[in-house]
Amino acid sequence: MDNKPKNVPSSAEAIYESERSYFDHKARQYLEENVNGDWLINPADHMSTLKMWGLDKGLSGKRILECGCGTGFFPVLLAKMKAEVWCFDLSPKSIELTIERARLNGVSGKVRAKVASFDNLGYEDESFDLVVGKNTLHHLPDIREAGMHIKRVLKKGGKAIFYELSANNPLLIFIRNHIIGKNRFIPKLGTPDEHPLTKDEVETLAAVFNNQCKISYPKFRFFGKFDRQVLKQRYRFISLILNGIDKMIYILFPPLRKYSYKILLELTKKED
Repeated sequence: MDNKPKNVPSSAEAIYESERSYFDHKARQYLEENVNGDWLINPADHMSTLKMWGLDKGLSGKRILECGCGTGFFPVLLAKMKAEVWCFDLSPKSIELTIERARLNGVSGKVRAKVASFDNLGYEDESFDLVVGKNTLHHLPDIREAGMHIKRVLKKGGKAIFYELSANNPLLIFIRNHIIGKNRFIPKLGTPDEHPLTKDEVETLAAVFNNQCKISYPKFRFFGKFDRQVLKQRYRFISLILNGIDKMIYILFPPLRKYSYKILLELTKKED
């Protein structure tokens, strides 16, 4: 089966191939590091995450599509919340991982995973009640085209929820563009072509959904990003302090939330 995107510029094809190679490697690393790990998922342990997404209840029988399923954590979690889950990823190794995690958690019948891209989804129009994705859209070469495919497979009145990187913070973007990856001490994390979503890209995506777009910042992410990127979370005490500062800023200074490195987008397909 040819899983290369169809009818896209060669530059986009190169991006997809680079992404596929990168995430195949990440999936192999994950398998090596978790040979004897605990692959089982208990929804009770992840209720705060589900609440952040608005997915902590009412999922029984819902048809959900996850875009970019990675290690299979989220589709399995949603299946354990009694949803019917479909998911795809560019990386064949990630799909193998997802299928194995679903099997180990006893939800193989509720998780259907396949290798695909936004350009060759293969799902019928208006197939899903909900489309979700985490750190997915900012890897794409054409966000408008992806938005059109997402809208197509959503039922009328359905929602698409994406948790993404945001380019709203000029200081973070300056550090990202001029410091990160410029020396061996502070390497770049992620793929060569990914970038935080700009204001224009968010507006483009919102326009696809007739501006039925809710933007929120469920957590403030700034000093914690520095800890992960630069300090590499080597010092637990410092990690606790820096992440604590992020939480304090979120609570005490609501106007600063929009400068978080994380953004939650909720897009609704209007009913006629």
